[in-house]
Amino acid sequence: YFPALIPLSFLQKEKDHVAGFEPEFQLVTKGGGKDLEEPLVLRPTSETMIATVLRDYIQSYRDLPVLTNQWNNVFRWELRTRFFLRTREFLWQEGHTFHETAAEAEEEVAKMLDCYRRIAEEWCAIPVLTGRKSDSEKFAGAQYSTAIEGMMMDGKALQMGTSHYFGENFTRAYDLTYTGRTNERQYPHSTSWGMSTRMVGAVVMAHGDDSGLQLPPRIAPVQVVIVPIFRGDSERSQIETALNQVRADLEDIRVKVDWRDERPGFKFNEWELKGVPLRIEIGPRDLAKGEATVVRRLNRAKQTIPLEELGVAIPALLEEVQEALFKRARDFRDAHTVRVDSLDAMVRFFETSIGFAVTAWCGREDDERTVKDRTTATTRVILSSGRPEQPCAVCGRPATVEVAWGKAY
Repeated sequence: YFPALIPLSFLQKEKDHVAGFEPEFQLVTKGGGKDLEEPLVLRPTSETMIATVLRDYIQSYRDLPVLTNQWNNVFRWELRTRFFLRTREFLWQEGHTFHETAAEAEEEVAKMLDCYRRIAEEWCAIPVLTGRKSDSEKFAGAQYSTAIEGMMMDGKALQMGTSHYFGENFTRAYDLTYTGRTNERQYPHSTSWGMSTRMVGAVVMAHGDDSGLQLPPRIAPVQVVIVPIFRGDSERSQIETALNQVRADLEDIRVKVDWRDERPGFKFNEWELKGVPLRIEIGPRDLAKGEATVVRRLNRAKQTIPLEELGVAIPALLEEVQEALFKRARDFRDAHTVRVDSLDAMVRFFETSIGFAVTAWCGREDDERTVKDRTTATTRVILSSGRPEQPCAVCGRPATVEVAWGKAY
């Protein structure tokens, strides 16, 4: 990965970028006990370093596109930290790409936004809104930013992944050029995109309850926990023999058998706390009937299934749980999303309710400041372009887009 210590002068070359991140900089001013000639910034993001390094590697249009991705930690001086959501150091993946044309770069932006949407919806079972950010909310130095936005169970919005189009902003600032097809020096069009450990917090808040985590089966480290219930070595031996076949039938499932010397109730509570989607209970009486009891973490529903059918039934149940978690989260979001047509209606909504307010909007930053002052809500994503039939809900001017407003972390 690229270096974590970035000379301050690198960041100062792109004025919008440094203005956006400077309040969050963490500086290294000493090395080896001596003052450094130039402060080093602990990496808040890597656009400036990557553009500087790749200047020596991108020389011709034949070198393009360049697609980079790295998994690393970044540092931002958050004033109000919140576990997993806003921390002064966090892990993420950040991609940075360079393209010959604007069309190719913008295609990359859209492709990665859809990739993040699929991760959120298909793997983490969290429904999201997708779209562009407003100019006041876009990434510092970007021509435009796109994002996925989810609604947590307290009705607040959470930005979970972003994909940015920079145009030539960074390549011009860092004098990154290549020889084009007409033998003239040109600037590549660049993008960046990222998703962080904030997704862990999103899963906790979107699906968890008072009993602990609820992990979607597709991302659960343990999809099924088996709790044997027995007394004495003889019963254990009989159950162990039966479970050998069960585990063979579930070879494609992430299964853990809990043989610890603890009471069954203790184990049940602990695995519920950890969010394991399915629990299989099997004791001597179950064994005598040739069946097991299967319990869903989602709703604690129990059902008995013949042992020989577990290999087919368990994968199907896991898919049912995955779909049910997504549907529950989507239904919650939809039930807490309203359309409003005036500022007063928006103020009333955020005073008495939680969730998203969708309005027609003219795009003026003055309107964003007005709404934030009155409600603390901000624009989350622009849902459409073109001219809505209704005027701007905030100022009454002709509207150009529909936008979702919400309170965020």
